Amino acid sequence: MSISIIITESQKRTILSESFKNDFEAQIKKNNDFIKKIVKDSSEQTGLNLEFMLTWGAVIGGFMRPINDFVQGIYPEMSDIELSLVLTGIIAIHFIDNKKTVGSILETIKEKGLYNIFKKILSKSNELKRVFIGFIQSLGITFHKVTNILSYAFIIPILPMLYEIATDGELNNKDIQEIVKRLGTFTVLTVSGIIVKELITKLLKRFNKTVSD
Repeated sequence: MSISIIITESQKRTILSESFKNDFEAQIKKNNDFIKKIVKDSSEQTGLNLEFMLTWGAVIGGFMRPINDFVQGIYPEMSDIELSLVLTGIIAIHFIDNKKTVGSILETIKEKGLYNIFKKILSKSNELKRVFIGFIQSLGITFHKVTNILSYAFIIPILPMLYEIATDGELNNKDIQEIVKRLGTFTVLTVSGIIVKELITKLLKRFNKTVSD
């Protein structure tokens, strides 16, 4: 015998927001754990203190996890240590301003005979960067410089979730505000809360409009 449970719209929104919060929290944890491993492996190989990267774990992880999947797909023979070093080189190019640190990391990559692989992966990361920046700019959000846009790369792993939420029936301003509020509870995000709110609002409306059209 099947049992039908009827819930109100308010209850539905609560369940939706709670589910999203849990899923988002899981993605942020994956980002941070991913970067922790890379930092540990690469610090041992380069002799550099790379723990400052952990502050931006959610952001860097959001950008680098798709790159990691790509590398593992075309270079399955690479060891975890080699993979971490190559990915650290990619992170250095996109997120580290200190030229001396970047140079030291690239020198280690060359010494390990991984520079040709690094260049191929760098090209793929540049492609992802262009696509992500173009997509965010298409939303009409104003950033002072391009590097600021990469600070919001934490959303990459949660874009499917946002799309599902936006396309799961009607989405009103109250729903959007609740989702933004949930995101704001994660102090791990060292980015502007105001722009996060604008970004998520415009993403949800874009996805919702895409389905409506």
